Formats: sequence, C-alpha cells, structure tokens
Amino acid sequence: MKRFLVVESRDLTEYTSGTTLMSLVEGLGKSGDEVVLFLLENGVIAARKGADAGQGLSRLSDRGTRIFAEDVSCRARGIAALADGVRESSLDFLADAIAGGFDNIVWY
Repeated sequence: MKRFLVVESRDLTEYTSGTTLMSLVEGLGKSGDEVVLFLLENGVIAARKGADAGQGLSRLSDRGTRIFAEDVSCRARGIAALADGVRESSLDFLADAIAGGFDNIVWY
C-alpha cells in the first residue's frame, strides 16, 4: 500500500480544478492506498459544516481518507464547525506528516 499526502491551499469551490482534486483523492483511496488530505489557507473553506463541498469531504472521509483542516486558517476565516469526518489540526501535524514519509506529496 502506498501513502499519499495531498495539501490544498485554494478554495475548492472557487476554481475549476476543485472537482478534479476531489476525484484524484477519491481515486487514490479506491485503489486501496492511504490518503491524507490536509486543507490550509483558503482550502479550509470547503470544510465548513453544511457546505456542499463539506458534504463531499465527509463522503471521502467515510471511504477512508483522513482529512484535516489547519486550525489557524479556520479561525482566520471564522469557521467554527467542520464537516463530519474533517478534523482540525495544526501546521505542526503537517510538518510531522511530511517528515514521517509519504510515497508522494501533492501540494496545490
């Protein structure tokens, strides 16, 4: 099994490749690989509880993708509640994850 880290810093709802990224993450998960999606900066906007994109993230989480939203980015954007399956985390977690080793890191 391979391990993939996908980092998203752009708002998934505002650019045309947002759905492509979600499909990429879903496809990696379907192949049985471990996938971690880390949202920061404007990427956390998609993780708001009740948002359409947040529901898509919840579905990815239900299928095994581990999804994290960076805490400072959430506070800066007034996001108090995250979609089901999305956990708040820190940049320290991201740094530790990168240092821990992945087969591939994709940063958007």
